[in-house]
Amino acid sequence: MTPLAAATILLALSAALLATGCQSTQDKSAELEAKGGTAFKEKGLKVRVASKDVKVLSKTVLSDENGAAVVVDLKNTTDRPLVTVPVAIDVTDAKEKSVFKNDDPGLEPSLVGVSLLGAGKSIAWVHDQVLATGKVSAVEVKPGKDKGGAPEKLPEIEVGPAKLVTDPTSGVAAEGKITNRSDILQRELVIYGVARQGDKVVAAGRGQIEKLAPGKDATYRIFFIGNPRGARIELAAPPTALE
Repeated sequence: MTPLAAATILLALSAALLATGCQSTQDKSAELEAKGGTAFKEKGLKVRVASKDVKVLSKTVLSDENGAAVVVDLKNTTDRPLVTVPVAIDVTDAKEKSVFKNDDPGLEPSLVGVSLLGAGKSIAWVHDQVLATGKVSAVEVKPGKDKGGAPEKLPEIEVGPAKLVTDPTSGVAAEGKITNRSDILQRELVIYGVARQGDKVVAAGRGQIEKLAPGKDATYRIFFIGNPRGARIELAAPPTALE
């Protein structure tokens, strides 16, 4: 083989390898681009099948000059804790037309479900950011299947009694102390507050503690939709971090 022929063959092989490498890179880039197009898309809440483990005991729609809220009394009918229970709501007006659903992408977890529902326990879940497109009248509720995986020992969050105070800007609020009795740091801890006169829900709201270290306490503040004065105030703060 002449030197010229050998050089020609070597050049051809190099070109073939380069072409193969470029094609592989292009294919990989296309694959990553295709995945990237969907990997970071946020999806809104959608409960297709209602959970058989969670019973809706009652549901209430509230409204005043500050906005609208939904209160749902939920009961865990099983003998095991339920973790991350989705709660889909569809708020309607007097003509049964939908004016709000909590299915927008990016909503904080406490507005689309309950982080923990103890075995055989009940909780009054509150959504106080109902941005309705009309006058609210009723609500349909569909709790979904929990994700499971509760640890044997659950964190204990103690919510102290509430004292009503008047804020010059935002109106009546409930204040009290919340304590993390566990050894697990809690973040974005939500306190649900529901005011009842007899069995009737007359006001509801939520408070939030950004971070609560193990063994520490903090002061919570809950602003209400409705008027809580003279009513019995029920409080709940399910842990957000379980282990």
